[in-house]
Amino acid sequence: MTRNGSSTIREFQSADAAALKSLIHRTIALCYPGHYCAEAVRFFLNYHNEEAICRDAREGCTIVLARAGRIVGTGTLVGNEIKRVFVDPAAQRLGTGRRIMRYLEDKACSLQVATVELDASLPSKAFYDKLGYATVEKTFLPVENGRRLDFFKMRKILSTTLR
Repeated sequence: MTRNGSSTIREFQSADAAALKSLIHRTIALCYPGHYCAEAVRFFLNYHNEEAICRDAREGCTIVLARAGRIVGTGTLVGNEIKRVFVDPAAQRLGTGRRIMRYLEDKACSLQVATVELDASLPSKAFYDKLGYATVEKTFLPVENGRRLDFFKMRKILSTTLR
């Protein structure tokens, strides 16, 4: 567990699953419609279900960032892939996402992972650009009604000597 002022980062516990799903779904509902069609938003909501959240937590390391006992951010590292990084819209642009990413990158370094990869949504790409992630590929997934979900495959080489 790490503290920074009034917030705490800790490992995910199974009792967090419903609160995490709620945070993720609320963030998607508020932040994605301006960037994605309704079919893509539905895909994201279905993809980030409790079963997937718990599976990734078992297979890797999922963290939650809490303020005043309320989860306001999360992120997961599975192998060399960073997944499911979400920050409550009210806590965005306050360093919350950067703190989550730093924790996950430090965790990767401690596991001797030299390069991390992630899939960036349209609204999150600029955030990852600022953190030093390089775009490897712009790609898409087909979704309902012949629509598509665009996203970016990104990568960052970690400097294990500086951490």
